Amino acid sequence: MSESLVRQLVSWLADGPVIVASVVDARGATPRKRHSHMLIRISDEPSATFESVGGGEAESRVIDAARRLLQEGAASSRVRIDLDGSAGAAGICGGHMDILLHRWAGDSDLRCAEALAARLRAGEAVSLHRDAEADGAAHCRVDPDDRLLIIGGGHCGLALHQMARHLDFDLCVFDERVDFANADRFPDTLCLHGTFDMLQQALDTPRRVLAVLLSRDFATDLGALQQLAARPPAFIGMMGSRRRIHQVRTALVERLGDRAAQDLERVHAPIGLDIGAHTPHEIAISVLAELIAWRHASAQAPPA
Repeated sequence: MSESLVRQLVSWLADGPVIVASVVDARGATPRKRHSHMLIRISDEPSATFESVGGGEAESRVIDAARRLLQEGAASSRVRIDLDGSAGAAGICGGHMDILLHRWAGDSDLRCAEALAARLRAGEAVSLHRDAEADGAAHCRVDPDDRLLIIGGGHCGLALHQMARHLDFDLCVFDERVDFANADRFPDTLCLHGTFDMLQQALDTPRRVLAVLLSRDFATDLGALQQLAARPPAFIGMMGSRRRIHQVRTALVERLGDRAAQDLERVHAPIGLDIGAHTPHEIAISVLAELIAWRHASAQAPPA
């Protein structure tokens, strides 16, 4: 997931050619895996890059390959990065990566990139490879960012939003109080306030939704979870003491019945990896660490 990469591609294409580097195969220990992408703009000195396919000597070789591709005027090329410690290898990690390079340039490619960005905004996965049937094309996919639904715009919600802006999330904040869910407090974010049924607007998206409850009290947790039970997000996490979490689960069974409450049995509570977090930003880091771990695990899980 990296909608920001496609947005950056659109921005850079207005000024000249851009090379898109995609990891299409990775075996053994490698710094990046399939579906990892990087942009390279050779017109700058030193060459400008956006995101990464591994850093170090490996990435330096990819940039050199991008420079050769532009000099030759070809549409694409492929480079193998060996990391097995052998003579001429780029590292000693133990694996290897195959990197596919595509040249993007001109008005036609700019319009194509703009169309890809629009499709991602609409929640649709896209490919950075022009030939869907070509070898490696499946690993040039870019998925729309997950929606991170932050329920509770207090200190912890604000800290989580601030930290999550550096990651690949489509951000949404809900709080009953308008003073805690507005564009001034949460810029570049879908802000919802009012009654709990407003949460349905946050769930009304083709994006995968990850909901995190950082609510101020038991009643807020209960009201939000009742709405989420109707359309359970892919991930639900809730902050709170074990006693409060138990009381919320018990109340949900009483209000919704066993079947509806069972849909919420998978709530991750208390949310956050146990790193001894106390301050709002420490809590935010622990929550994001759990979300990142869950996101990578779900990407590797076999289809249901």
